[in-house]
Amino acid sequence: MIVTRRFRVLALSAALATTALSAQPAAQSERREVRLPDETCVTAPASDAEGSESPPVLVEGLGHAGIDADSDDEEARAWFAQGVRLVWAFDEAEAVRAFRQAQRLDPNCALCFFGEAWARSPTINLNPRTDQLEPARTAARRAAALADRLGERDRLLVQAMALRTADGEAFDQTRYAAFLETAALRLPDDATIAILAADARMQVSESMEPGSLSQRLLERVLAREPDHGGAIHFYIHLTDWIDRQHLAVPYADRLGRIAPAASHLIHMPSHSYYGVGRYRDAAAANVAAIAADRAYEGRVRPPASDYRRYLLRHNMQFAIVSALARGDGETALAVSEQYRTAYLGEGADPVSRLLGSAVHYSAGLHGDPAALAAAAEPADPLERLFHLYARGEAAARRADAAEVEAAAQSVAALRTGTDSPSLGRRGDQLGGIIEAQLAGRAAMMAGRPEQAAAAYRRAMQAQLDADFGSDPPLFWYSIRRSLAAALLAAGDAEGARNQLFASLRRWPNDPLALYALSLAERRLGDEASAERNLARAQAAWAGDVTQVTLARI
Repeated sequence: MIVTRRFRVLALSAALATTALSAQPAAQSERREVRLPDETCVTAPASDAEGSESPPVLVEGLGHAGIDADSDDEEARAWFAQGVRLVWAFDEAEAVRAFRQAQRLDPNCALCFFGEAWARSPTINLNPRTDQLEPARTAARRAAALADRLGERDRLLVQAMALRTADGEAFDQTRYAAFLETAALRLPDDATIAILAADARMQVSESMEPGSLSQRLLERVLAREPDHGGAIHFYIHLTDWIDRQHLAVPYADRLGRIAPAASHLIHMPSHSYYGVGRYRDAAAANVAAIAADRAYEGRVRPPASDYRRYLLRHNMQFAIVSALARGDGETALAVSEQYRTAYLGEGADPVSRLLGSAVHYSAGLHGDPAALAAAAEPADPLERLFHLYARGEAAARRADAAEVEAAAQSVAALRTGTDSPSLGRRGDQLGGIIEAQLAGRAAMMAGRPEQAAAAYRRAMQAQLDADFGSDPPLFWYSIRRSLAAALLAAGDAEGARNQLFASLRRWPNDPLALYALSLAERRLGDEASAERNLARAQAAWAGDVTQVTLARI
């Protein structure tokens, strides 16, 4: 299993059909509580896949290392540096192979064994990794036996890993974190110690507040080394947890250029971008990460790893949702096809089906309505739920209120029928949102905005109650903006404006919310503000935002 926080990885099991997965909480009238929720960024166990016939390959473009091996063998030093870079990039299985290659070249390299223990240890995404404890402990003890000739910083690294892998049934994360924090105070100018200390504390803390020691340590490193990919990576995680994503944006803008071959580092800025409403950039980062992953696989041919596979799944879902947020149907549909091929179909696991909701959102909003209408209903109840939503959205594009209402009723029947247990807890929560949201759509199209507002309030409350927790959202937009559109249609421009202010505080720069806000402000006589927000909406939307009707906001 995992630690309870954002961006982590869950062990894959059938139980995950009912486990909370990556999605933001719905829009709220206040900033969300600063806490580490129990949802995940990607979902799968790690696999080292050792014993593969394919040898590791040295790769350029993985970013900054920052630690040098205690070896005179240049090739061993190169493999060690690659291992460090791969750890910073959360490619732990390949990092182990790199460190072991360095050990083969220089069996007396203490840090090469430290590196293996480090790569096998828990991370923000992989925890508790008890299956890796014994080999990590063996490597850490070998490092300690060879540590006499190391300098002060490197001896501290080895000592920290010895504490982490000490006798016991689990990694000792608490003593490891405390030791590194003390070491960071002892060596205030050392970037590696500071980053590891910040990471260690994030792994053991159940909450993270602004101004924490982890934040101060990472900011100290970045002030001196703004291109340190590992520091940027962890800083993006931290600033998202404390809801201060804007702090990481200047560094996020650098990360993809720093490590053009490290797909996860290319992806990471999308979390900051999404948090500040840069949806175009969030989608682009994930599309680039998908391409980098394919290129890396083609060149390196690493052993099969569930972790790598599900990081790619996360990138695809994130690209789709980010593209949908700005009305970019071309990107959403293109990535959806990749996701469908890789993760859906017969035998797909429950988590892939749940995250694959984004594929169905894309089909309903931007796909071929005729093809959707002709498609058979999926046998799997969860996919059937999302298929019904897609059909409802496609009907809304045709302004067919009766068909949208029929889709809403079919969702209601699915949630109460014999197949309802197969939806799982999260599937049923999504079903409640979808049922009420489609009912609101249908009422808007039928010219009943008060009825639509009531339905949207139910959907909004269901979205708030579900509290999905993390990026990207499991349901793809803030239903509070739909409620605002219904209020506006009912003549309550002031109420609509208040709802939109609340929505934009949680989902900044949402182009459809900005467009609706411009309409509300115009009705309230604030022409200057209406023009400003219309211009922002047009700039953020992929097409002509004024062509979107209130019934489809």
